[in-house]
Amino acid sequence: MLLGIDHIVIAGPDLDELRSAFEALGFNVVGGGRHPIGSYNTLIGLQDGAYIELLSFYEDSPKHYWWDAARSRGGGLIDFCMQTDDIRADYAVFEAQGVEMSPLVGLSRVRYDGFHLSWLNNEIYGQYQGMIPFIIEDETPREERVPKENKHRNGVAGIDAITLAAKDLGLARRIMSATLGVKGEAVRDDSLRASGVVFEVGAHRLEYLTPDDESSPLHEHITRNRPLPYRIRFKTSGAKQTVDPVEAGGARIEFA
Repeated sequence: MLLGIDHIVIAGPDLDELRSAFEALGFNVVGGGRHPIGSYNTLIGLQDGAYIELLSFYEDSPKHYWWDAARSRGGGLIDFCMQTDDIRADYAVFEAQGVEMSPLVGLSRVRYDGFHLSWLNNEIYGQYQGMIPFIIEDETPREERVPKENKHRNGVAGIDAITLAAKDLGLARRIMSATLGVKGEAVRDDSLRASGVVFEVGAHRLEYLTPDDESSPLHEHITRNRPLPYRIRFKTSGAKQTVDPVEAGGARIEFA
């Protein structure tokens, strides 16, 4: 069963620039590490147990399944991962729903202090990437993977919702309803001129929205073939604001 968002992935061509941008937004950014598949990261822990992964590549990695999203498709908020208490059962549901993905694979990262982390997850491909979450099960303790530093000058405590641009709302609804065992609730966002369905999963919400017409910002997002995660909304005790994507590595961020 899916328990909530494990982490979101924000990618760009320069990891140092991403780190500087999020520090300027009031986040406490800590060291991450290197993956043996060409990527590396820094991390932002949140009090709700989720975290933000700021990711780039230390070498050209065209076979990496995020390479295209991070480079030719514009980067920014490119993907999200969900915690599960039974990765094989949730994987089987995705498989039965026809999701294009890898087998469950063992991956690893050498943390900035030399600690070797390992876990099991799947990779989501094609039209499903960024729309359907990838899922993760830790082999080393999860608390070693998640940053312990989780307090920030901007007052952000956790994730409220992730908004996803649904090219095919019926497809997204069918897959997530089957996985979560609920139909979801109808939702409308007048500011985006879009409507869809929202699922509550643990402390978080997944909003799948499709544009009303060509006047919707989501229509432009989809037409430009940007990664399907559109916006992340954080819970904060600080000032409410909408961040200019230029200031957040291309990611659309709201503090609510």
